[in-house]
Amino acid sequence: MKSSAGGTFRLATVFLVAVGIGGSGCGSEEHIAQPAPQIQEGTTIRLADGTVQGDIDGGSRRWRGIPYAAPPLAERRWRPPAPPIPWNGVRQAQAYGSACPQVPSISGTPSEVEDCLYLNVWSPDPAPAAPLPVMVWFHGGSNQSGSAGDPIPFGVVEGDFYSGRTLAERRDVVVVTINYRLGVFGFFSHSSLAAEDASYPYSGNQGLLDQRAALEWVKRNILAFGGDPNKVTIFGESAGSFDTCFQVVSPGSGGLFHRAISQSGGCTTRQRTASEAETQAEQLIAKVECDTANDTLACLRDVSVADLLTEAGAEFGPIVDGGFLPDQPRALFRAGNFAKVPYILGSNSDEGTLFFLGGPTVNSEAEYLAELEQRYGDLADEVAAVYPVAEFDSEQDALERVFGDFALVCPTYDTARWVAEGGADVWLYNFARPVQGPLASLNLGATHGAEIPYVFGSYDYSSSPDDENLVNEMQGYWSRLARDGDPNGGGATVWPSYDDDADKRLNFDAPLSVLTGFRRDKCEFWWGVYDSEFD
Repeated sequence: MKSSAGGTFRLATVFLVAVGIGGSGCGSEEHIAQPAPQIQEGTTIRLADGTVQGDIDGGSRRWRGIPYAAPPLAERRWRPPAPPIPWNGVRQAQAYGSACPQVPSISGTPSEVEDCLYLNVWSPDPAPAAPLPVMVWFHGGSNQSGSAGDPIPFGVVEGDFYSGRTLAERRDVVVVTINYRLGVFGFFSHSSLAAEDASYPYSGNQGLLDQRAALEWVKRNILAFGGDPNKVTIFGESAGSFDTCFQVVSPGSGGLFHRAISQSGGCTTRQRTASEAETQAEQLIAKVECDTANDTLACLRDVSVADLLTEAGAEFGPIVDGGFLPDQPRALFRAGNFAKVPYILGSNSDEGTLFFLGGPTVNSEAEYLAELEQRYGDLADEVAAVYPVAEFDSEQDALERVFGDFALVCPTYDTARWVAEGGADVWLYNFARPVQGPLASLNLGATHGAEIPYVFGSYDYSSSPDDENLVNEMQGYWSRLARDGDPNGGGATVWPSYDDDADKRLNFDAPLSVLTGFRRDKCEFWWGVYDSEFD
């Protein structure tokens, strides 16, 4: 199955733009702080690595820019994360750590700072008497861009997009958001890296290993902030949603979390292999003129961040490396080799609209068919038959629906089916509330990332009772899963667990409703396409 460009048709080549400063340099090889076996009050917290000073954020205590791993600099570039370097004195934790290296995008702040492995914590004020559920967020951005400190996109409202303040205040949870390595710095795989350390004979997926290191930090430290290390939920959107799925299926991450939420992204489509990643790595090595070096890795580690970002493009992402991912996630789910934790998965009605803000646009059926051929090659006629223009208001609407279903709606649905088949409790959703407020004029509908402000409460929806209710409802379901392992309760609309025969999901809109067989006919087509990638 070939595309018009001659490349193998794969979902992995299409991903994904998502809607997703360094910490203070006070590291030291010596330290005087002691481990913290109990909840601590106030904003000065003593950890095993050192003491951190946070601040008050409304009704929550907040700490930003806490190192959870050593800076991945020099010989640590592309290595698995190392433990954080202890420090003396009090570290000021009142500003976000730097975004990891990335080029400018709509989903992140450009950065050339490799010292970026920091996390942020929100906990209710005053400190709780008993440990609270913990929710650890993985930001989106195609694993190429974004950070935990991203502002609300497009500059329409001031504020932090992923602030954990309202979840901590309203729902009595501890929220953790993290940075992790991205793009060529977070997903570079080469055989010389695998041979560098006999204790870890794999390469690639450094960003996923960073996420695991953050979860290990949470396990060691979160009790001091009022969090329960035995009640950890991982959740994320877009790339963060895919990464949540990868953590669920990675054998080395088991036991570090106890529930999961994937917002717009599953991982049961075919992932790139180590051999495919090696080919991409060799191309980059030649571009930066390290192909003739006596020591390829030493040469690569001397290349500037700017040059690597320029030459690498967006080709580097998660792979089946043999270590973090010992096999294709679909095969691991099929064999039952995954963390069988309570799991919410879902997507949005109009996932595709965001990706066409800058074009291309199609204005006739001929242009629609030509665009399908460019994107889907020999499949174009079949796609057009499944998505006939007559079903939509315009050819552009049809194209946006095709892309959104192919890249996000149907892969997430596919993963929910495999997780349920493997014996875990699953709840599936569709988010249908069109974008409100200053961006409503763009007519994006319930686009990619539209649910994030409702989960975090990062917009002020108090002027709209419907939207304020939806914030409360979504935060209620998310936090009940974190606390109880079941999103239901509290008098909320009953959310039926997912079963492939009944095929029910909760529809987040005003009002809530339950859908049966949502887009099943479209997704059955795409599931066949995904299956063919394993032939």
